[in-house]
Amino acid sequence: MNRSKIVGATALASVMAAGAAHAEMSISGLTIGNISDAGGGQSQGFSTNSIYVSYSDSLDNGMGVSSFMSIYGGGILTAISIDTGMGTVALGNGRDSAVDKMDGNPACFSLGSCGSAELGAWVDGDDASGNSVMYSNSVGGLDLMITRGMESATYSPSMSYAVGTSMMGATVKAGITQVDYKAGQGTDHDPSFVTVSYSIAGLNLGYGMYDSDNGNEETTMGVGTSMGGFDMGIQFASLDASTDKDMMEVSINKSLGAASFGLDYTDTDVAGGDTLDTENWRFGYVVGF
Repeated sequence: MNRSKIVGATALASVMAAGAAHAEMSISGLTIGNISDAGGGQSQGFSTNSIYVSYSDSLDNGMGVSSFMSIYGGGILTAISIDTGMGTVALGNGRDSAVDKMDGNPACFSLGSCGSAELGAWVDGDDASGNSVMYSNSVGGLDLMITRGMESATYSPSMSYAVGTSMMGATVKAGITQVDYKAGQGTDHDPSFVTVSYSIAGLNLGYGMYDSDNGNEETTMGVGTSMGGFDMGIQFASLDASTDKDMMEVSINKSLGAASFGLDYTDTDVAGGDTLDTENWRFGYVVGF
């Protein structure tokens, strides 16, 4: 997606009282919406409708600092990162758990509706972590990330660990979050995930396993490719839970520069009878600047 940027000291001078020679600022925006029909009539919704402002500079001691602000319908999120030279420390209410940062589903090829697990049972510990303090670094080909969540009336501080690397052409990511409840508030659990993506002969292969450690475990796999200017893919997902589910999703997308459009067909089978099964057609669009 193409996004124009406002970069340089001249632009900064108009919005800041003082600017450094190496400072940068960028403004971008993104809208992700869809029109869907699950058999009961059409409905329209938005998954993202935001403006993003980022600023980076250098401290007097040579460390790098950056600030990122997301302005959306629910409010404003701000994240600050400090590059220490031995890793990055991140603060602010825009920081999620380490697992949430890395658990994206490589088997999903839908436009704008890909997250992690597809069938709604994945609990990654992000809610328990709240506004986390994050440390990240790259060491020996490993991208490491650790977060510590904030204490609340329900949760003790949650620790989350995630790692990503490339191995024989495959991208592998894995992570675990320790969710600890205070006495009488709930049952502790340690959700974990593993994802693998690999490209060969024009095909993009993806696999994901999401274990919530509370009786819900989902596996998903898919394959995508490009043909005639279109991106397309198919995904299969299976949820092992108190009520099992299976899903097939077929996606086809077209990028037109600043805007992209896509069409998905999703067929979900729910254990317990055909009356619980669903079929959904979804037209999605993404516009950014």
